[in-house]
Amino acid sequence: MKTIITLIKTLLLSHFPSGSAINYHDGRLYIIGDDANELLILDNNYNHVTAIKVFNYKDKRIPKAQKPDLETSVILDKSGQQHLLALGSAATKERETAILFNLPPDKHKPHQISYTPFINRLKALPEINIEGAAVTGKYFILSNRGNETNPINHFIITTPDFLEQQETAPINIVKLTTPAVIQGFAGVSELCYAEKEDILFITLSREATGNAYDDGAIGDSYLGWIYDISKKITDPEISLDGVVNLSESDLAFKGEKVEGVCISGRSDNGWILDLVADNDKGASRLFRVKVVLDNFPKK
Repeated sequence: MKTIITLIKTLLLSHFPSGSAINYHDGRLYIIGDDANELLILDNNYNHVTAIKVFNYKDKRIPKAQKPDLETSVILDKSGQQHLLALGSAATKERETAILFNLPPDKHKPHQISYTPFINRLKALPEINIEGAAVTGKYFILSNRGNETNPINHFIITTPDFLEQQETAPINIVKLTTPAVIQGFAGVSELCYAEKEDILFITLSREATGNAYDDGAIGDSYLGWIYDISKKITDPEISLDGVVNLSESDLAFKGEKVEGVCISGRSDNGWILDLVADNDKGASRLFRVKVVLDNFPKK
């Protein structure tokens, strides 16, 4: 059976700009925008629950030169308490910012952390653009997105406590290779880990830009995956085991730059994923899909 991706539903969030990351926890979807002032919280049916103010810029979209560019988020356990960690792309000094939210959200303000000391240790990368994160057991994986000038994606392998140990946390940089089915270069835009099956889901997108700062014309977006990621995480190079062009699975994805992915449920033979996309015009779009993978090595 070949890989099948079936669109279940989609919703335009015209009021929420630049969707860049999405996570699911306890019946709620937590959505980050790279130039949004708020963390948006929806229920499992995409109904509005609340929004948490993070920044206080007067306009709907934070100005490009000032935005923290939160491009990825992940759920972390810290001393038995669940948190949502959002990370800036670190493409500029203003973007070397992490935001930590309590889950479920409470009266405490989100905690802002600079992760400049950690970023300063990534000298081996030609250009820094952090756009994905996932926790896989004792490892924390960050993905560094390449571009048309530096057309290589990398994984940065560290530990979940790297923010508390920025000067000493282990760092291993791994090259990510993609199948030839992707025409041209596609940069990693998010990671999501299926713990039970030990699969790392990856979203990638094509964008006509030669650096980590400027936007470019939006091309196709892709969903890829790596089986048995925990066994490969120390390899010097990791390859995708498969990838699907999302626009070919459903035309609703055409012109949408998929930026985030999370697992919100399981079906009999696959996963329910929620994705968030940015069209670079000040809105975001949600997609819910069912994914059944070809040649999935069942545990």
